[in-house]
Amino acid sequence: MIDSHCHIDTSAFDSDRAEVLQRAWQAGVEAIVIPSIEPAGFDAVQALVESDERVYRGIGIHPHNTASVTSADLQRVERGTEQTRVVAIGEIGLDYYYDFAPKDVQQEIFRAQLRIAKQCSLPVIVHNRESDADILRILMEEQDGSLRGVLHCFSGSAEVLSEALALGFHVSFTGNVTFKKSTLDEVVRMVPDDRFMIETDAPYITPVPHRGKRNEPSFVRFVAEKIAEIRSQTTEEVLAMTSATARRFFHLMMISMILSAGVFAQGGADADTTEMEEDYHPYHKTLGIGPVFATNTIVEAQTSNDTTTSFSYEGVFSYGGAISYMFSDRFIAQAAYLYTKNAKVIRSPNNPFGQQYPDEHHTVEIGAKYLWNPYSRVVFYLMGGGCLIKSDYDGGDGVRDDSLSQGRPEPVFGRTKTVSGVCVGLGLFAHIKTPIGLIVPGGEWRVDFFLQSEDKYLYKGPNNRTLANVSTFFSLPRFTLMWYPKL
Repeated sequence: MIDSHCHIDTSAFDSDRAEVLQRAWQAGVEAIVIPSIEPAGFDAVQALVESDERVYRGIGIHPHNTASVTSADLQRVERGTEQTRVVAIGEIGLDYYYDFAPKDVQQEIFRAQLRIAKQCSLPVIVHNRESDADILRILMEEQDGSLRGVLHCFSGSAEVLSEALALGFHVSFTGNVTFKKSTLDEVVRMVPDDRFMIETDAPYITPVPHRGKRNEPSFVRFVAEKIAEIRSQTTEEVLAMTSATARRFFHLMMISMILSAGVFAQGGADADTTEMEEDYHPYHKTLGIGPVFATNTIVEAQTSNDTTTSFSYEGVFSYGGAISYMFSDRFIAQAAYLYTKNAKVIRSPNNPFGQQYPDEHHTVEIGAKYLWNPYSRVVFYLMGGGCLIKSDYDGGDGVRDDSLSQGRPEPVFGRTKTVSGVCVGLGLFAHIKTPIGLIVPGGEWRVDFFLQSEDKYLYKGPNNRTLANVSTFFSLPRFTLMWYPKL
């Protein structure tokens, strides 16, 4: 079990903090995350963290304490991210139930701390009370693909849950799901297995059967038991998947090493070890395949009798396939093949015989995509790589046709040549989750630059020699539909 949100640093535990922690470890709690709430308490929380390697912390300023926040306080939050086992920025957010700080001040400090989190590559722990609209609006405005977070003590509607999930956020449930008047059953059933965690928020929100008493970390099991009941799962399943999610979300590497050594075997630890070694990705992809379609613009320069003319053949249809492999959150390797048949070749006025056969181009590309905002539903990316282009001009390898010679020697039509090139592009794709895996439709504008010229002999004779050099580029606005099977 992991208690992903617990205020064990508060005065409610001053008399027996060591005993409370000991009860938690004995009950099976593997780790506790303590969110800070104000600069005055930062040092005390850090001392707790350094006293036990199973204790982690967030650093941040709670909305209740934002009225007097200074730029120096925010700088202290940023500097504090470098301390031992700081795994999040939090607890931060908005609270419109109490009037401890003006709404505009809360929003300003919330936004500032979100930006610190993005700068420091840490997730955020978000407090939200009666402020759904502003919380979601600010998160949406600040979500650039690098923002990760959890809405702690989630008590919102199904609609709020859907919007939070679409932003790439997690939610966390506490003792409120055990209350008789709880209205959270629907959202508890709706949330995906890998997008929620459990917490106590101790010493507050004590779960049934201890409601009315001080809450403590060992009570987190009661939250798991109620969630298991609502979702028709076993308590062990809920504990295993929420612990794995917390490890990924907070990057609790210490626990990863312990589990890989086999210290904690309960609850399917072997299976969790593989999961926790991967960074969390809301749209995780591994190996994908799919078709590629493009409308191709081919630019070439034809030289006839020492006169060079450039031609652009637009709207040439291309098709093929691609295979992708995501080897990190921000990089995808991809190989693609495209076939292009160009029947729009311009007849040279100096070549009375014209083009006899369509040109055909076979393109193989290998490259990588850098994802600008990989955790979003719609992702923008840059692409670069190399390509190999085999072109069959006017029927391919030199075809002799004496009937067209008109007395000229050696009439030759067609030629095949393979050249190398580089490809660059930019594009976007969308994530669509389905029961069979991730469907990823995308669009891209890509250019393939040749690194050498291609000679195309249309006619060869002593007085009329036509030579075309395809020496510029292919331009391919393309569309892809990748499928990443559910593994």
